[in-house]
Amino acid sequence: MQADAKIRYWSDRREAWPKMVPQTSSVAKVFGSRALERYEPTLTLWEATEKNDGSNAFSRLLKQSSAALLNAYAQRTEFPYSAWEVKTLLIQALVSEDAAALQAERFTKANQACT
Repeated sequence: MQADAKIRYWSDRREAWPKMVPQTSSVAKVFGSRALERYEPTLTLWEATEKNDGSNAFSRLLKQSSAALLNAYAQRTEFPYSAWEVKTLLIQALVSEDAAALQAERFTKANQACT
């Protein structure tokens, strides 16, 4: 399954969202206050999975991180990250565009491998 297909899987609500992160949760609430430096304060996790703005590394990072967090909370056995790791890695990747691009690519691969 391609990464965009995996993200659409969550945004299309093909499976119940994990209860730990309701669709209406803000990105800032889910990922922490550092996320406010890059993302809109009212942006929800569900909106982040639907975003098609792949024009910059920070947008790709948020989209892939959101899908990764949902995969982690869904406790998929083939998914290599815990929810805590996804949150930490997103925050660490906010330091630069290069770091964001690299982490977005890592989450893309993990999301692709998750079936």
